[in-house]
Amino acid sequence: MFFRLVSCFIIFLSNFNLIISSSQPEVTLEQGILRGLYTRTFSNREIASFKGIPYAKPPVGKHRFKEPIPASPWLGVYNATKEPPSCIQLDLFFTNSIQGTEDCLYINVYTPQIPDGKTTEPKLLDVLAFVHGGAFFGGASSYHGPDILLERDIVLVTFNYRLGPLGFLSTEDRVVPGNNGLKDQVLALKWIQKNIAAFGGNPNSVTLSGVSAGGASCHYHLLSPLSKGLFHKALCISGVALNPWTVAENLKERTMVIATDLGCPTNDSRVMVKCLRNRPAEHIIALTKKFLYWGRMFPLAVFAPVIELPSATAFISDTPANIIKNKLGSDVPTLLSFALDEGLCGGGDILTTPDMFADMQNRWDELLPHILDYNYTAPAEKRLEISQKIQSKYKIEDTPEGRKNLVKMIGDRMFVSGISKISKLSASAYTSPLYLYRFSYRGKHSSMDFLKKTKEDLGVSHGDEALYTFGFSNINFMETESDSEMSKQMLDVFVSFLRNGSLGENWEPVKQHLPKIAFTDIKGPNNFQLTEVEELGEESFWDSLGFDENMKVPAYHHDEF
Repeated sequence: MFFRLVSCFIIFLSNFNLIISSSQPEVTLEQGILRGLYTRTFSNREIASFKGIPYAKPPVGKHRFKEPIPASPWLGVYNATKEPPSCIQLDLFFTNSIQGTEDCLYINVYTPQIPDGKTTEPKLLDVLAFVHGGAFFGGASSYHGPDILLERDIVLVTFNYRLGPLGFLSTEDRVVPGNNGLKDQVLALKWIQKNIAAFGGNPNSVTLSGVSAGGASCHYHLLSPLSKGLFHKALCISGVALNPWTVAENLKERTMVIATDLGCPTNDSRVMVKCLRNRPAEHIIALTKKFLYWGRMFPLAVFAPVIELPSATAFISDTPANIIKNKLGSDVPTLLSFALDEGLCGGGDILTTPDMFADMQNRWDELLPHILDYNYTAPAEKRLEISQKIQSKYKIEDTPEGRKNLVKMIGDRMFVSGISKISKLSASAYTSPLYLYRFSYRGKHSSMDFLKKTKEDLGVSHGDEALYTFGFSNINFMETESDSEMSKQMLDVFVSFLRNGSLGENWEPVKQHLPKIAFTDIKGPNNFQLTEVEELGEESFWDSLGFDENMKVPAYHHDEF
């Protein structure tokens, strides 16, 4: 009798586990079987979420500082129900501490439909592959999710990529050419091509997107030969490859500084890198602070993309401008954007940190080359003159108007003038439509709420538009009718672009208006205004200062390996 009861209990547990399992979505890939979770969007729509899927082998030990390798298959059923850890980073945005792990190359997929293979297969959905921001040193795939986007029939994919020195260190030779963080993204795009149909996504309709450093990454993929054919449209938000912070200078020198601090020899790249592979990741990442000159954000990016020596595996081996002029990039429909007050990225710190504005004024000539990222790209003998010209142009004073001018100065230099230039270059070179918009709507919330923990209305910040589409950390910011409507209309724009590569009323490609720039100014719900200007971000003024950046291939002194 006892054994019969035990047997019945075991059968009950087995049946119970089957019930639990059947309530979770499953997908079969070449790697193996995945089990996810059913979750819900903000409007309570049920979707399937698969989190933390390995797309690359852990980049640890002998794989550190190398190009990523596709992940191996697994045995049994892989539990894809937990958010993966972020890539190891010095979190200067929130905690000022080291966060994440080195084993971090995981991908997340969110879908409203799973093909069951039994009935008539549903139509495959448009795919949006999203690259998180964070100045190439921070951020995580968990920053943005499906809670707003999957109110519509879209498959969303997010993923981690290596950051800071672990993702963008370079010896400027064949040993560590650089750009491993971008090469992680290429492998993630290849994974999407291979696997997304199993999640109900269309591998022939993939739109690559990202915000800030993710936007710049998105634009870099338009230029890279490694990314061709892996996506079909691009939606790059608040970042392009002609922004000054998206190309790193003196990376070998910075690599040698890290090596010296960690007791590694620096006279031979091979020996130096072999030594660094045996140092704790936390010690390498902690040294990121060593390269910050002022505050937590200046310069904005110290380890970033670099132009590599030409090779079959080089992500980019010519300048962005040359690639576009020679029509060597991907000719696909493109949508670029920027926010009204982009300069709150960095400028928000100066305005809200006690004594920072006064310190900047007192040390203007010393600090400005680091704030505006021309310390390496303006001749030393010209920097004082340049700093004075910028002050004459923008009139930065401790007045309400002067503080607004600070935000405009940073926004123009670090974001908008580069977007202006790239819009004209790309529209002239390629046949596919390129659209541009400015997000000028200030809702109840702003990214400044959590980045600077301030409720003060400083303007429409860098990153604000993502709150209405990609969300942030599963927080529902749609607390007003106006914000909810703005979100719906932004989704309409995105869905139209994902499906058709084109947009409707109040939108026109930049190409139709050259040499002027046409953009759509999104001022609020039902307030989309098509606008035409000569230039954006005082582009000609910044060009007149003679910065030596983004316009020539670095003359590396290197040994051939």
